[in-house]
Amino acid sequence: MSLFNRLRGGSSQVDTDPHSWKLPSSYSAPKPGGKQTVIPDPKVFANVFIPSEPQVGKVETILAYPETSHAAVHLALLECFRNLRLSANALDVEVLQPPTYDQTPRPGSARLLESQRWDLLIKLAVTRFAGWWSNIGSVMNHASVYSHHGSKEVAVQLAKDYLPPLDVLLVWYVFALDLDVYDDACRNHERDIPQLRKLCFPWPAIRDVIDMDKMQFSLPRAAQNLFSNLSGQSSDIIMYLKSPPAYTDDLKLPFEANLFAEVKKHESFIDASHELLWIRSPALQGTLVRASVEYLDFQLSGSAAGNEGDTSHPSFGLSLLWRTHRLYPLQYEAFIKEVVNGQPASDSKSPKKNANSSLENADPDLLAQQCRCWTCERIRDDFPTFTLAAPPYSASPASSSSNPTQQQQLLLSSDQVRQIKDDLGFYHAVEGARRRKAPLPTRPPTAAEKEAERIAKEKQKEVGYMPGLNEYFEILPDGTRKIRRQKNAGTWGTGAWV
Repeated sequence: MSLFNRLRGGSSQVDTDPHSWKLPSSYSAPKPGGKQTVIPDPKVFANVFIPSEPQVGKVETILAYPETSHAAVHLALLECFRNLRLSANALDVEVLQPPTYDQTPRPGSARLLESQRWDLLIKLAVTRFAGWWSNIGSVMNHASVYSHHGSKEVAVQLAKDYLPPLDVLLVWYVFALDLDVYDDACRNHERDIPQLRKLCFPWPAIRDVIDMDKMQFSLPRAAQNLFSNLSGQSSDIIMYLKSPPAYTDDLKLPFEANLFAEVKKHESFIDASHELLWIRSPALQGTLVRASVEYLDFQLSGSAAGNEGDTSHPSFGLSLLWRTHRLYPLQYEAFIKEVVNGQPASDSKSPKKNANSSLENADPDLLAQQCRCWTCERIRDDFPTFTLAAPPYSASPASSSSNPTQQQQLLLSSDQVRQIKDDLGFYHAVEGARRRKAPLPTRPPTAAEKEAERIAKEKQKEVGYMPGLNEYFEILPDGTRKIRRQKNAGTWGTGAWV
């Protein structure tokens, strides 16, 4: 290659529409015993913790939630909700018709349309939620005795063995997002369950029961038994619908709320999440970081009008973080009171001045109109200020036809463009294999993955390896330390020095 071509290849201006890029599609098949492809990267869920109760005057305790990890689990849960709807639509459900007394004979049962099957499941889920909510005190009391390891001052949170079934979790999800009604319902329980308002949506437990490869929600056996004992029903609502009992109690909600309508209202958000499919995106971590900055910037700008529905054209990322935040009512209330309402009129240290924020002084409506597909989000990992108007409809998470006149010129090096294309091509190939139920392809580690692995090894070396069960440190004559294993370690040991 000539010197001129080398210099020209160092920095390039990409003029073509990124959505029309030709992506690589040939990748290696997995080898037995070799490294397997795991998407999403489990590291993105590492910080799914429930922080302690926020303290007045200590902003760091108020800003501890939500993390990008909470938003990532939120995305996975939305996929599980969608899969639940698909399962309901696939049901072969018949509804008995009342007897008629005219001369024209009619069938004794009728098959429901797909949309009606989903509506039937929602109505049943609301009833099942009413039973679970009426016993929430028993659930939390049991959890406080058998799974709570904190002091009495620390609020009880639900571990995976106390999770409700997915359909009940869906109703709880939409109920908790209706802040005023949910707060009233919690206060009505306050005498019996004083810590109910401190209950966070159980993100760590949800993460632990979702198969991130299939996006399936698998309730542990203990949680299944707990729900069955409380309700007398199967924890699997699909199995329950296939063979319902002859009679059931018609449980009433102890508060005024149309939870069926609330679930229907949130269907569009579930669909939007699946269309973007950020949970499988090569830019997942960067996308959620940018969404977090956008959300905080939005709140501090005073643009939030109380409810998400009152806001004009919120972007998907903003809505995702806003919902995630509201699903821990105690933290959200403290944030609004201490951070949003308590900030000075002119605060030069506002997070809006963060040099890493590409959203500073941005028009919220313009942000909402930006394309959020895989391609554009992956470009923003390398070129944060990249903007491209979203098309009216996107048929896939990474490619769509866009208006070239609205395109911003890309200032990326040839190596950057090559890596972006490879990431997009590989993640598309993985998603295609997953949908075909074929083995997931593999590729050699990227430069970024190698660097991350190197840093992780250095950190581990600094921390060191601590002795485990039946192991101890031995100081050698040269001053170095070596881990030894006890000779007589019983069934745990090997019977020899290591």
